[in-house]
Amino acid sequence: MEFEKMLMNANNKKLIIFDVDGVIFNSQFLLHLSLKSSIFNYLKALYLCFLFSINCLNMRDLLERVYIDIKGLKEDDIWQVYNNMKMVKYANETISKITQKGHYVSLISSGVPDILVKDLASRLDAGCGHGIDVTINNGIYTGEIGGQLSFHEGKVRVVEKLLEVHNTTWDDVVVVGDDRNNLDIMELAKVSIGFNSYYPVRKKVKYLIDSNDLRDVLEYVFNEDEITFDKLSLGFKHEIALSWSQEFRRKGIHACSLLVPIFSGVNYVLTLIMLIAMTVLYSASEWARLNGFRFPVLSFITKQCVRSSERRRFAFAPITLASGVVLSLLFFSPIVASVTIAILACADSMATIVGKFYGTVRIPYNPKKSIEGTVAFFITAFICAFIYLPLKTALIVSLVSCIIESLPVEFDNITVPLGAGMVLGLLI
Repeated sequence: MEFEKMLMNANNKKLIIFDVDGVIFNSQFLLHLSLKSSIFNYLKALYLCFLFSINCLNMRDLLERVYIDIKGLKEDDIWQVYNNMKMVKYANETISKITQKGHYVSLISSGVPDILVKDLASRLDAGCGHGIDVTINNGIYTGEIGGQLSFHEGKVRVVEKLLEVHNTTWDDVVVVGDDRNNLDIMELAKVSIGFNSYYPVRKKVKYLIDSNDLRDVLEYVFNEDEITFDKLSLGFKHEIALSWSQEFRRKGIHACSLLVPIFSGVNYVLTLIMLIAMTVLYSASEWARLNGFRFPVLSFITKQCVRSSERRRFAFAPITLASGVVLSLLFFSPIVASVTIAILACADSMATIVGKFYGTVRIPYNPKKSIEGTVAFFITAFICAFIYLPLKTALIVSLVSCIIESLPVEFDNITVPLGAGMVLGLLI
């Protein structure tokens, strides 16, 4: 034991803490256990977990209220639920690679019984596993829970005990978690990684991972060992390439709004209903993304388009885009709506791409935007307007929309089409 402590310190090895539910397991053990008991208990547990996620219920109350409902469940049933739990992709390989580097891995759960977490740690070749205590008499669960991890501060105490055993400090701790029950140890640890995390965790962690592949944590665990110029340079190049692809995908979706006037000409009411329905569906998808869930298809599209700066917050741009299009259809004639939507779809996209990657001269009254991006907006807006309007009118509308777009207004997806539409309505 003394040799292990000395070796860990000498080589600057780390203590890697993995949460179990939502990180190792692909879903929540508590919910599967409740479903095994009854559908009513499952729905109740689902509601209680939601209250916990929005900070309306503490961990101890959640555990007591869920586990008392499954009183009488057979021990074999609990093991059956555990054995049927699906793990995230490459969990075993990830932990093996971490331990091969000499780091110590611990699985810590405040929702899974201790005997199961220890078995899971053995299956994954982790150093140790810790969970809550449950009481089983004659093969039947009594409904009682206990142990440090059944309380809010339990994870801190367990990790501190591990630090004492390994003679190390919080500066050598990496925590991978998804919910707010991990926030206390994440704030104390040197490195915190949110894995498909809920919004409270997403706001505070050092790194974010939104995938079903646990190998994605390796980059952050190993890069913390030694940050070199080559690693920083490679990361910077990767970020630039990712930014380019994200912007083109975003603006591709932007350009799809060019089809709206065509659809509205075929069925005006149905087009409005579809736009509003898509906005509601997107909002639900964003809420799901910020809390570690996924919508089929839509979540994949959102993930491909969201900017790095939007990973920790709600991305409002698609909602303001849809709002600008809907308001144009509602307030303006078909010709005016077509012009404003075309400007919004094309000119705004061109301004963003040119300004983001080539803009160097800042606008004095709006440093977030560039002269280059504004010029690109004006040229593109003029081309769009000239398709529908006489030269003079197209120039005026392009100039007005260009000025509005350059203003320090947050939701220009709404102000540009409304402003341009009102001016155009006075000119024709």
